[in-house]
Amino acid sequence: MIRMSDKRIVLIRNAAPQDFGGGERFPVFLSEILQSEGYSPIIVSHNKKLLTFAQERKQETITGWWWRKQQWSGLNNLLLPFYFIWQIALYTYYICLFSKIKPLAVHIQSKDDFIAATYAARTFGIKTVWTDHADLKHVWKNVTAPWKNTIGKLVLHAAHSADTVTVVSKSEEALITQHLLTESPVRNKITVIYNGVVDTAVSYNGTPKEDVCHFLVASRLVTDKGIGEVVTAFSKLHAQHPDTKLTLIGDGPEADKFKRQASKLDSVHFLGHQSDPLSFMAEASVFVHPTYHEGFSVALVEAGMMSLPIIATSIGGNVEIIKHEETGLLVSVRDSEALYSAMNALYLDKELREKLAKNARTQYEQKYQFNEIVSQQFIPLYGGSHEN
Repeated sequence: MIRMSDKRIVLIRNAAPQDFGGGERFPVFLSEILQSEGYSPIIVSHNKKLLTFAQERKQETITGWWWRKQQWSGLNNLLLPFYFIWQIALYTYYICLFSKIKPLAVHIQSKDDFIAATYAARTFGIKTVWTDHADLKHVWKNVTAPWKNTIGKLVLHAAHSADTVTVVSKSEEALITQHLLTESPVRNKITVIYNGVVDTAVSYNGTPKEDVCHFLVASRLVTDKGIGEVVTAFSKLHAQHPDTKLTLIGDGPEADKFKRQASKLDSVHFLGHQSDPLSFMAEASVFVHPTYHEGFSVALVEAGMMSLPIIATSIGGNVEIIKHEETGLLVSVRDSEALYSAMNALYLDKELREKLAKNARTQYEQKYQFNEIVSQQFIPLYGGSHEN
């Protein structure tokens, strides 16, 4: 047993190099709040975008280990012996890291690390917390079926050694637990903790808005984020109302496809990855989130914090944030006509925009202030107290 520091918290998050969304920003914002509460957090990741973002915000980081190979189904099962070797190596890495850092708690947020980092932490009796950023519903699919999903079974076995498994929405909790046996003790470890953001809206209050009605999307540029539908909807809207504009921030493997789709629209702008999406929200009139699936969208919370009217698809965690015609407008998934109708409604009705914006801001203040979520819900899981 090592003598643990009562202030050191290790935050582990890995993702594909192109990924940088709410799941990647989460440990950075969490680290900032823990630091303000007197803790000494350190972020471990191999994702360069995450590390750069953390370093820009003066958070301590370590470049960790991550294996690009994440697909192990079908014929890839023949390569599973290599995965076991990888896990042994990763476990050894975390054993060395934890013996050096001696953390009070380890907060793990990615699949391979759920296994290796959990067993390493338990070797030293370190408090172990998981946060699932909408991965476990896939990882645990068919986990109770014989001869299927070996890696999912490894992750589930590791969950027995975690102290708490936090999930980002009730929707995600339902999707995860449907894969577990009724008597599984892991069910008792699962708790919903909604994500949130620190209130920085005042920093952008002086940002001038354009005269045009400016719609904003902040998302990975892939089909299942509804990018094609929002471009189609905006094309119809812009033909009727030339004083409209659509901006998309974010990267993705299908970016070129969507740029070609919008090539004849000079009012559609693709700005790529941006480290400060709030500066673009400050300039926007309406935030649009047309995704096909969603565990919990930090971007929706940020839009509410920034007092933006919101249009989102009626799916997953979106319906736990957006109440139709109260804090935003909900539309059907994969429905460009419904998106157009909602965009047109907000274009035409300034009073509705103002109502939705005001209510979204009020809801943020009541439910999604991340400082309070961390001090009241996460810190107690580490074995600490927000008075520390």
